[in-house]
Order: sequence, then C-alpha cells, then structure tokens
Amino acid sequence: MADWCPPDQEARDRIVAAHDRNMLVEAGAGSGKTTAMVRRLVALILTGAGTIDQIVAVTFTRKAAAELRERFQEELENKFRAADPTSIEAQRARLALDNLDSCFLGTIHAFCARLLRERPLEAGVPPDFTEVYGAEEELLRRE
Repeated sequence: MADWCPPDQEARDRIVAAHDRNMLVEAGAGSGKTTAMVRRLVALILTGAGTIDQIVAVTFTRKAAAELRERFQEELENKFRAADPTSIEAQRARLALDNLDSCFLGTIHAFCARLLRERPLEAGVPPDFTEVYGAEEELLRRE
C-alpha cells in the first residue's frame, strides 16, 4: 500500500525546493505552513541558495513568528548535529546558528516598522517614531 500524500503535496514540495524565487505561503490554520516554511528556510541554508542574513519570513501574529523562529532554530540544530562535522552543510548550519539574529522572522507589522526605521526620511516619518498597540492604537484610529 502506498503512503498517503496530501492533495497539495506538489505545492508543498515546491515551497521547499524552488530556491530561485520568493514564495507566498497562504493556507488555513493547522495545514502545515510553519513546517513547510521551516523546511524551506533550512533547505536554503544547507544548499547554499541563501544565507542567514538574506532570509525574511513574515507571519501575521507574534505567536506564529515565535513558533517559526523556534522551529527553524531547532531544525538547524538537528541538521547540524546529524551532519558530518567536516561537511559544507554542517558549516552552513553552524554559521546560520551563530548568526540567527541576522535574519528576519517576524510579523508583517514588525517588518514594515523595520523598513521604516532603515529609511525614515524617505518614508516621511520622524526617525524616532514609535509604534502604537492596543488601546492607544484604537484611540488614534477613532480620532
């Protein structure tokens, strides 16, 4: 009996293997987005298709971003431990782990704030702008 595959397995495989393009992964809760994204990020690193400082992965919630970062780090650590220590894959995984903070894994809100902080004058915002959340955001929205 053949192993069962989800009907969208071809798309899942493309997420992991298509290193020559950016990807938008949109699917419902519990569908495997985070797993697919982690596999893609790790594949980019291990194949040399990307470096840790070139990676950007954007999610909608802080909870999803934290889970993505945690699972990405765990998978890189697993690949590093399983690899021949002299292999290029082990070297790439170690370098990525040592520089994990140089990639961006976060919310769309945080990503946009980061871009604005990098180029505030071009964006027409004060260099010392602050983000608003919660009740303050709602108050400003009503005003």
